[in-house]
Amino acid sequence: MRAIFILLLAANLVFFGYQYLFVAKNEAAPDAKVKTEVSAGGGLQLLAEQEDVSKLQARVRSEVKMESPAASSEKPDAEFCTMIGPYGQLLQAEYAVERLVALGAVAHITPVEIKEGESYWVYLKPEVSEKEALRRLYELQKKNIESHVITKGELTNGISFGRFADYAEAEARSAEIKKQGYEVDIKMLPKMIQETWVVIDAGFAEKIDESVWADLLTKESTLEKRQNFCLGVASQ
Repeated sequence: MRAIFILLLAANLVFFGYQYLFVAKNEAAPDAKVKTEVSAGGGLQLLAEQEDVSKLQARVRSEVKMESPAASSEKPDAEFCTMIGPYGQLLQAEYAVERLVALGAVAHITPVEIKEGESYWVYLKPEVSEKEALRRLYELQKKNIESHVITKGELTNGISFGRFADYAEAEARSAEIKKQGYEVDIKMLPKMIQETWVVIDAGFAEKIDESVWADLLTKESTLEKRQNFCLGVASQ
């Protein structure tokens, strides 16, 4: 009877020891694995939180792009000069400069080329040399055809029969020359005129009283006051 009791007691001890040492250890292992994975991954993150982070990153990138110096093509240092003109008389322009300089402004006279329509040039194509061009000119003058040798530009050593403001006049002149047996061409050219302007450097016009501007502008009926970029004024 004692032997059976001892055997049952030993069996219970073995059973409880097995439960404690092996089963409990195996159940704890998955929890440890989960904790390890959570630590390695930097923590769990909900899908909604991921979307919010993505939207924030996109917004930051957009703001950075907008604030980047993409406007470098603009000219932040460009300044505007004040101009008075066009002057028909150079003396009046010189008077205006003297008066403005006396008031502390930096002013100067600038010629400005302005396109004013087109002109039409009737001509013969250039000869191979100046000698040939002179021979052709002599030939034309013997026929009483008014002409002259072109001495510069892309038509050097060609023969000119005149420039005309109206295309119909150029065509009529061309027809006359063609009747004499010459193949002439008509070239359209921009008609440029040169105007005289007084230019006041940036920062000085504001210091001049309005009464002075009014007086300067009454010297000639065609005068006006305008602003333009200080650089490249002459190439307007």
